[in-house]
Amino acid sequence: MIEHMKSQHVEGSRDITLIPYIRKIDLMFSNSYILSAADQIALIDPGGLKEQITLLEQVVSGLQDELPRPVVIYLTHVHMDHWIQIKERGDHGPLSDALLAVQADGAAALEKPDPGITLADLLGRAMVRVPVELKLLCPWDTNQGGDHHLELGKSTCDYEIRSQTIGEGMDLKSQVVPMGKGDHLEFYHTPGHSPDSICILAGVLLFVGDLFFAPNPGMAGTCGWSHRDLLDSIQKVLWVLDNKDVQYCCSGHGRPIDALTARKTLEVMYNDAFCLKDLERITPDWAKRTASYAEDLMRELERISTIIAGRLAFIVHVLDELEETCAAGETEALLDPKALDSLFDDFQRFSVELRVGKRLDLEMVHKAGQIVGKLDRMIDGRKLGSVMDQSLLRRAHRLLNDYSVVYRGFRPPYYVSYDDVNRVVEDELSRMREKPYHEEDIILAESQEEYLRALKARIAYVDLFEDVTISFLPDSQRPFARMDRERFCDGLIDIFERFKSAGADEIAVSTSLNDDWVQVRIWGNCSMPVHPLQRSLRFFERSLALCGGLLQTSTAKEGPSVEIEFSALGDEFVI
Repeated sequence: MIEHMKSQHVEGSRDITLIPYIRKIDLMFSNSYILSAADQIALIDPGGLKEQITLLEQVVSGLQDELPRPVVIYLTHVHMDHWIQIKERGDHGPLSDALLAVQADGAAALEKPDPGITLADLLGRAMVRVPVELKLLCPWDTNQGGDHHLELGKSTCDYEIRSQTIGEGMDLKSQVVPMGKGDHLEFYHTPGHSPDSICILAGVLLFVGDLFFAPNPGMAGTCGWSHRDLLDSIQKVLWVLDNKDVQYCCSGHGRPIDALTARKTLEVMYNDAFCLKDLERITPDWAKRTASYAEDLMRELERISTIIAGRLAFIVHVLDELEETCAAGETEALLDPKALDSLFDDFQRFSVELRVGKRLDLEMVHKAGQIVGKLDRMIDGRKLGSVMDQSLLRRAHRLLNDYSVVYRGFRPPYYVSYDDVNRVVEDELSRMREKPYHEEDIILAESQEEYLRALKARIAYVDLFEDVTISFLPDSQRPFARMDRERFCDGLIDIFERFKSAGADEIAVSTSLNDDWVQVRIWGNCSMPVHPLQRSLRFFERSLALCGGLLQTSTAKEGPSVEIEFSALGDEFVI
């Protein structure tokens, strides 16, 4: 077992000692590992946390007091969360004379300097030039192979380049650096997460950097990320696990895992990564847009979740009143409203921190991703579907799925259909008035289970538009349009609900065909002074765009209105 800040002998080596600094998984800070050998102290990834580097310096200083040796800082890759503290410490201290060793592509990015490859732009950090003394796995070296000798000021570095054919058309090249007493480090170039990513073998330990996180949402698609390279690198590391005596893989984030678990993880990762083609580029602009989307989305999710929780609470209350205590308890257990509130409160605190500059857009993107994952598990459609309006659950899960897709780096799916817009609106208005239960189901139930199911459905039903007059004014022609019908219908109901909440007791819908456009217009006699969509306008613009529509809002004499325009189909497409 590898323990945090515990000195332990590295099996498979003669005289290497490991002192790991292991943190919980964090976007801004990485793990660090100190390897103490006879002829060298190796510090792998000094990290981005001040307290971390202070502790590492103390450990290195103590090791130097026992036996003075060169100190080499090895970076598994040049993302700033793995190294920034070595520059922020200045030119003094135990690491001031340390040599920096980085794969050749990463060395170029540090010396340029490149805010993209280092993720300085995404992480909101200023980038400074960083000189690199030892460039690992340089193309010239790997092409030449053999033994090499390098003078590095007061130090020298001898190393060997090896090459191994590991499959058809695939060679694994490595650089071997002696550590004294027959021990060595072996470096493998494993790009994908970044162009300079490497893995480091020391005895039975394989340091894999951020390889396990390379396909993760919000990271796949960052500057320098490569789909093809990642697939190749996973195959290379699988070969290392199969052909070297590796017992543990030490990651840049999170706890080390045993080799068997690592192998299974990589096999799943390969299948996952294989599908990650044509991802949107993860840039500061993407992070800003997605963080803004996350705030809009959470507001809508909180609204829908509150409705779901409220309706469940009402069902529980009525069941208790009917002395159906067991059924009430089962229904109450379907959703934990306190856990829901805690998630949304947590997000709101995070949003405030973002607005005052304490958080980054990218952190907000990841935070929303975590909460969406938890909400998806909590709002279980299979369990809630027996008592809850399917339309409401569908809308909640569409929101959750859309963010998951965006977070992954894709656009949400757009299921195109060619529809008669009059018929679509008529069908949806008719569906709105349908009751999801039959009174006779309660009376004629043949079992207690059937009775309770029918009773819950009856209690759960709320006709939001019971006291609202909804009129439809269809175009006399048949306006056909290209749209995502299901998304449009969800949006239409959502707009009706906003008008109802704004005090409207009369809502009208019309369709019109005008040249190349089909317009759907909704208006109502709202009593509130602000437009019903004002607070959620960005959300609706995005939502309607995803179903093929262009949304505009206005206010006229008859009240606030919403216009949604779709591209019309010509007569040749109409059957």
